[in-house]
Amino acid sequence: MKWFYADQGQQKGPVDESALNDLVLAGVVRDDTLVWNEGMPNWQTHGSLRGVAPTSKPLSGIAGMDTRYCGECGRPSPASELVAIGPASICAMCKPAYLQKLRQGGAAAGVRHYGGFWIRTAARIVDAILLNMAFLIVRIPFGIAMFAPGAARNPAAVIAMMGPFLLITFLSMVAAACYEIFFIAKRGATIGKMIFGLKVIRADGSPLSLGLSTGRYFAHFINTFTLGIGYLMAAFDVQKRALHDRICETRVIYSR
Repeated sequence: MKWFYADQGQQKGPVDESALNDLVLAGVVRDDTLVWNEGMPNWQTHGSLRGVAPTSKPLSGIAGMDTRYCGECGRPSPASELVAIGPASICAMCKPAYLQKLRQGGAAAGVRHYGGFWIRTAARIVDAILLNMAFLIVRIPFGIAMFAPGAARNPAAVIAMMGPFLLITFLSMVAAACYEIFFIAKRGATIGKMIFGLKVIRADGSPLSLGLSTGRYFAHFINTFTLGIGYLMAAFDVQKRALHDRICETRVIYSR
């Protein structure tokens, strides 16, 4: 079984059971550290899944050893035995496979592939089409009644229908908010994002809570006051973060 874990806001792994145990003994993975494997729907704390971690002196405290952790497998190793490849420190065992991935142009395991501006725009357009199709089913009867040829001769009837029409419009806005908030919190993505293989996560790789998903939805409206520049920020940010992602500390990635 391969495990991923969160370390200082970064997703690390995959590591096998043995390597995860080494990380627990080294003090890198603690009871409150979020961990995940492919058989789990959501990230959970290590303590809730595998019990309380045994107490052990971290490797870095033994004889003054300067211990580092491989960015590929996550195993602890003396710093002198790791090789710096770009921003990552890789152990000798992982070095050949890691270099092969780089030569093939693929992302190393545990490195996120962020969703860019255009793919996120396409996903939002799909969501807008789906929502508007659902809303039109309700609005069309009112539109036909209000703009029928005989309606102009009975303005009182048109005015009487304005109240229900405005109520339906308001409820449509509420439904749109609930749609995005619910799907992001429970599935990590709206239907549009699912189609394009995107997922919204927190900076440490864990899923969004219902409260954070709500906050992220309403943070979208701040982009209106920036004339859309808040959305365009995703095109130039290294991690493809729009303004609302920066505010809520979220990321949009390609799901595995």
